[in-house]
Amino acid sequence: MLKSILKRFKPLKNYYKDTRKNRMKLSRILSVVLVGTIAFTASAMAGGTKAGTKISNAPTLSYSMGGTAKTAKAPVASYVVDKKINFTLTRSEATEHKVVAGKTKLVEFKLNNIGNSAENFKLSKWHNVQNVKFSSKKFYVDTNGNGVLDKAERVDSILVKKLAIDGSRKIWMELKIDPKAVIGKRSDSGLLAQAVDASSKPYKASAKNRMNAEDIVFADASVYGPVDRVRDGKMSMWYGFTIVKDNNNVKLDIVKEYEKTVKDPVNGTNNPKSIPGAQVLLKYQIKNNTKTVAKNVTFTINYNPSIVRLAMPKEIVEYGIKKPYFITDKSGRETGKSVETKKGTITFTIPQIKAGETFYPHTATIIK
Repeated sequence: MLKSILKRFKPLKNYYKDTRKNRMKLSRILSVVLVGTIAFTASAMAGGTKAGTKISNAPTLSYSMGGTAKTAKAPVASYVVDKKINFTLTRSEATEHKVVAGKTKLVEFKLNNIGNSAENFKLSKWHNVQNVKFSSKKFYVDTNGNGVLDKAERVDSILVKKLAIDGSRKIWMELKIDPKAVIGKRSDSGLLAQAVDASSKPYKASAKNRMNAEDIVFADASVYGPVDRVRDGKMSMWYGFTIVKDNNNVKLDIVKEYEKTVKDPVNGTNNPKSIPGAQVLLKYQIKNNTKTVAKNVTFTINYNPSIVRLAMPKEIVEYGIKKPYFITDKSGRETGKSVETKKGTITFTIPQIKAGETFYPHTATIIK
C-alpha cells in the first residue's frame, strides 16, 4: 500500500530509497494521515441525507522531507446518495364500519413519506373479502394540505404528487354500497399506494450499486402480503364494512284523522259550532309503513290553556271517552302512556311501533 501511494508523489521516490530509518518515519506519517481521511468519510454518510446529494472527500498529504514541509493532493473520492423509498399508509378511523345498502361511505387514510426524497404515489383500490359489492369507488386527495376535504378536492384522483420528505397527506376513499347488498354481509375494501417516478411509472430497485449515480432502494414494510410485500415500493391499508339495517330510514307517517266539534252550549249536538263552551275532539294517526321497528316513540300535543281547557270525564262520557287524553291501538284498546308534562303540553309515549302498526293519540278539550 505504501509503495502505491509513493508512486503518486514523485518527490518522495528518492526519499523512500534512502535509509531504513527514513522509510519507517514516512510510514508512520502516512498512517496517521490515512486514518484521519477514513474517519472523515464515515461521518459524511449520516442517515437521512437527501437522495441525489453528492458527497466528496478531498484528502491532502502533508509531510516533512529533509527539514522541508511539503504537501500533496490525493485524488478526490466522491459518490451520490441513493434514493431510499420508504413510506407508511395508516387509518385515521376505527377499522370496522357499519354501512347501509345503497348509501355512500367516506373513510380517511394518511400517507406518510419517511424516505429521503420527495415522491409521487399512485393510488388504486383493492378488496380482500368480497361479500359486498361497491358500485363505485373514488379517491380524494388533500392537495392543499389543510387536513380538510374541501369542495374543490372532491375530484377522483389516482395520484399524490411530490409528497415532501417527512411530509404527510390525507386521502379519502368514497364507496357507493351496492343497493342489493345483504344485511349481515361483510367485506374489506382498501387503498394501495405505490411509489412512482415523474412519468407515473413504478420504480424498480437497482441491481447494482453505482457510486456516482442515484440508485433505487426500497425500504418499505408489508401490511398485507397478498397486496404488498416487504421492500416492493407498495403499501396497503383497508377498512371493514358490514351491511346493517337502515335505522335512519324509519319514517313514521303522522296524519290528523279528525278534529271536530261534537257539542256546543247553543246547538247541542245538532250541527255544533266552535263557540265558547264547545267540546272539541282531536285524533291523530301514527303509522309505521317501513319494515323496521320504531322504538321509544314520543308524540307531543300542545294547547293554549288560556283559551281551552281539558274536558272533564263527565263532559265526554257520552262519546265513550273516559279521559281527556289517551292512546289506542288499531283495535281501540288503550295502550302506551299519556301524561300532561306541564300545563298546555300532553306527551304520548309508545315503547315501540312494529312494521305496519298504527296508534291513535286522542285529546278532548273545551273552548273557554
